[in-house]
Amino acid sequence: MSHLRPALLAALLLLPTLAPAALPPQGTAAGNAARGKDIVAHGTANGVLPCMVCHGTDLAGNPAIGAPRLAGLPQATTLAALAAIAAGKQGKNYVMRNIAHALTGADRADIAAYLASLPEAD
Repeated sequence: MSHLRPALLAALLLLPTLAPAALPPQGTAAGNAARGKDIVAHGTANGVLPCMVCHGTDLAGNPAIGAPRLAGLPQATTLAALAAIAAGKQGKNYVMRNIAHALTGADRADIAAYLASLPEAD
């Protein structure tokens, strides 16, 4: 057993140099931005409305109905907001709560990746 210690120690010392390349940045989730773009524009097969319906075609938001800007939001911000809305901890809009609740984890990650790829809307 003691003959494994040097190899284990070497592996543990090298781990920090290998891990950053293999993992997405902390606070983000890998997502498919192309699929996210499709969800934002067309919704999902299980009836989730397209984001553009309320947030606008440029995703700059719609103050008249309280829909915030989405374009350019960091992935972590979008993911946290969708989780909080789905859990009823953020927002009062029942439509958005139902939408956030109906989105899968992959849907959320894909939407977040797409929104983060956009420039901030004016």
